[in-house]
Amino acid sequence: MGSSYKLEPAMKFMKKKKCILCNTAIGKRVCRERNNEIICSKCCASTRNQTCEGCSHYNYAEKYHAARFYNAGSNEFIIEVNEDIEKAVEEALKLVNEGRIEDAHNALEELLKNHPNYHSVQYGMGIVHAFKNMYDEAMTFFDKAIEIFPYFTEAYYNKAVTFRKKCDVVNYIKTLKKLVAISDEYDDLVVTARNILNDIEKCTMKNEGVNLDTYLDCERKFKQAASCMKNRQWEKAISGLKECAAIIGNHPQTWGNMGLCYAFMGEKQLALASLSKALEIDPYYELAIVNRVIVENLKDGEKLSANKYESVEYYKDFSLKNKSYIQSVLEETKSINSKGIT
Repeated sequence: MGSSYKLEPAMKFMKKKKCILCNTAIGKRVCRERNNEIICSKCCASTRNQTCEGCSHYNYAEKYHAARFYNAGSNEFIIEVNEDIEKAVEEALKLVNEGRIEDAHNALEELLKNHPNYHSVQYGMGIVHAFKNMYDEAMTFFDKAIEIFPYFTEAYYNKAVTFRKKCDVVNYIKTLKKLVAISDEYDDLVVTARNILNDIEKCTMKNEGVNLDTYLDCERKFKQAASCMKNRQWEKAISGLKECAAIIGNHPQTWGNMGLCYAFMGEKQLALASLSKALEIDPYYELAIVNRVIVENLKDGEKLSANKYESVEYYKDFSLKNKSYIQSVLEETKSINSKGIT
């Protein structure tokens, strides 16, 4: 919640090793039944049997087939594997590696017109948009690729990286955990994801004093409290924020939001105490600095106007980008004054 991580994993493309069984398709999975050799998803599905129990692909397939059967009768899950399309996508991703992003975009756009439901094409478009810093669009393509092919390790990994680029640490962690849960434990990307998660857990233990699952649970409670604030449910929000503070006491946003809630309720002293706690944790937390000045100017018993409430992701939108919230407010005020209020 309050930590800033410096992990910067890179976008990684699909592996280029051929499947040892068919020797035509690109291998994407490590098969423990074949001495950890690489096989393609089609051969994995066609040769899978009871001896594969314990493999994450087998376990996930069983759950996926059960869900498909329950929701759609006896329809089987079948994924199209087309070597020509795979090669075309691979060539496009080579262009990305060479820095020829627009050429790669054009090639994949043509593929997308003819093969909109092919997982690798959607994935390739995701990579291109990610390299163009169009992260929301990239996410859409990665999600579509995963929808088509639920075991798509590379799509999960690069979706996680995209969340990281968007400074969305929570969904970054959740996506890495999902990748580890559904993929083979010996896969290179899974090993990388697991190492990243271990490093993040060490950070949360050091900085927050809690493990990763507790951290994520606290983040969930924090978002619920933030939702209550948007709905002007101040007391309910305070209750949730107190739960967060009991788990992670050094989270400045928790105390800052609590201060605002008290201010909206007319509890000036409690508001000032909470905002002071936020600044004790982070003296440079500009939102608390600004809000404390505003609350100090309230009369005892006077409620802060809810019309002045604005949700700001300070650390994501300002601190991590080395931008000043106070400076942005001053510039906005200066702009309004120069134009006049209409």
